[in-house]
Amino acid sequence: MLKRIDISWKNNFWVRIFLIIFSLIISCLFLLVRIPGLELIGITPNWLLIWLVVWSVKRNLWQSMVAAICLGLIWDSLTGFLPSHILGLMIVALFTSNVYQDKYVKEDVISVTLIVFGMAIINETIIALQYSFQTQIPLIDIWLNYQKNSLTSAIISSLWTPLIYYPLDYILSPLPYEK
Repeated sequence: MLKRIDISWKNNFWVRIFLIIFSLIISCLFLLVRIPGLELIGITPNWLLIWLVVWSVKRNLWQSMVAAICLGLIWDSLTGFLPSHILGLMIVALFTSNVYQDKYVKEDVISVTLIVFGMAIINETIIALQYSFQTQIPLIDIWLNYQKNSLTSAIISSLWTPLIYYPLDYILSPLPYEK
């Protein structure tokens, strides 16, 4: 009797790796490009944070931390090393990878949108703290900009999360042998 071979792209390891890398490249390009209508008072969505949250809700802590470090290094290479984005993204990965272990939180787009909102504020807080410790900028200027940046980044990132969540959720969902 002939065995049926499943050749769909979802089960093909190399196609999934390609799609993951392609989605990362697109997210990095969106970080660099200012598209009219995507920004709110000069702040664009935090595309790498959205990608990390969608990745982390489906993965364990170690996979989330490795992704956070890699994304932080990519982001620092695009923008500069001061302040470093690695610490903020690692804390986001730490919090996000443990969210869905609670049986009361459902895995849907509304939950992920709320998680992105909260994690954007946490990420901006860590960046503001780094500016406070590492620069000579007056603290009042840092924290006034922090209020504007964190709330705006959280709002715009959470608004664009459903657009990113649906395709990435399908691509990034782990296969049964990856759990």
